[in-house]
Amino acid sequence: MTILFAFGMPGVMSSWGVAAVHALAREAFGDYAVIATDTVEDLKQHVLARSGAHAVLVSQFPEARLSELILRVNVPFLLFLEDPLDAVSYLARATGQRDIGLVRAVSASLACLEPLAGASGALVLRRGDVDQKGSIDLLLKTIDRHFSTDLKLEQIANALLHVGMAPAGQPPHKAPKLEEAAAAVIAGYLTPQEAVPEVSEGLRETAKKVLRPLEFDRRKAPSTVFWPQEAFLSGDSLGQALDDLVDLTGGARCLIYGPYLHLPTGRWNAKFIFDVDEDCQGQIFTVEVHAAELLGRLRVCPQGTGSFEAAVPIDVVDPRAPIEIRLMMDSGAIEGRLSAWSVEWLRAA
Repeated sequence: MTILFAFGMPGVMSSWGVAAVHALAREAFGDYAVIATDTVEDLKQHVLARSGAHAVLVSQFPEARLSELILRVNVPFLLFLEDPLDAVSYLARATGQRDIGLVRAVSASLACLEPLAGASGALVLRRGDVDQKGSIDLLLKTIDRHFSTDLKLEQIANALLHVGMAPAGQPPHKAPKLEEAAAAVIAGYLTPQEAVPEVSEGLRETAKKVLRPLEFDRRKAPSTVFWPQEAFLSGDSLGQALDDLVDLTGGARCLIYGPYLHLPTGRWNAKFIFDVDEDCQGQIFTVEVHAAELLGRLRVCPQGTGSFEAAVPIDVVDPRAPIEIRLMMDSGAIEGRLSAWSVEWLRAA
C-alpha cells in the first residue's frame, strides 16, 4: 500500500496541488482510494478496511495526532501554502460567506498545519515561489520525485492534461506556469493579491492583523499573535460586533466574548489590553479562556482610569478547537466604560 499525503491551506495553490496529486496517482496506481480526513482514526479505519489499496490523503485541518504521526513516521508529503489574505478571498468566493468566519477558517488551517512546515519529509510549495520557478511540467516532475512514484514521461504528459496543459495541437504549445494553469482548471480562480468585492476592506484589515502573524517558514514559529477589538462580539448585543466603547452600566454579565479564532499547539501567554475611559470604582472583572475546555481564568480589578494589562498562561492542545475569551463583570455597576480591548498572544520559549 502507498498513501500519498497532501496538506494545505484553502486556496488556489492547494486546489491546483491536490488536482496534481490526483493526476499523478491515476497514472501511478490506476485505481486508488481517496481519504478526505483530518484524523488518525479515519486513516487507521481506511488502512484496516482496504488492506493493500493505494490512496491519496488530503487534509486542510489535520488534528495534532495526525501531524505527530506524519512527523514520527517521516513519510514524504506535500504542503501547499499561500498568502492568507488570498485564502480568505478564495473562501469568500467559493462559499458565499462574507464575515469573520472566513478568517476563523484560515486561522484554523494555519494553526493545524504549522507543525508540518519544518518536517524533513515535507515538500513545501508556496504559491508565490512556485510560479517564479518554471512551468507546471517541472513542478509535476518535482512532486513525482518527492513521492518516488517514478512516472514515465508519457505518464507525466497525461497528468499535465488534467492540471492546465492544453492538449496537443492547441495553444499554448509549451507547458504553462502555475497561475495560467490554475486559471484554466479552478472555478473561481483569483489572481494573487486580488481585492474582491466579496471581502470588505474592514474584513481584509482584520484578516491581515490576525493571520499575518500565523504565517510560518520552515521552523520559524509565530511569536506574537494579535486579536483586535473588531474580531470580538458584544455581550450586550449577542452576535453583533463589539462597539468601540463598552458601557458597564447595568447588572453583572458577560461584556465581551469571542472571537473563535485558532492558535497552534504550545504554551502561550494571553495578554489582555484595555482602557478604562470612565472610572468603574474598583469593579472586579473575570476573564476566561475556553476551547474544548476551560484553559485559563483570572480576575482583574482596575483602579482609576487609563490603560490596563493582565496576562495568563495558556496551553493550546488542539489547534482545531476555536478559542473563546469571555470578559465578565462580577457585579452590577452604575457607571464606567471600557474601550480599546484587544488580546496579544505571546509564544512561550
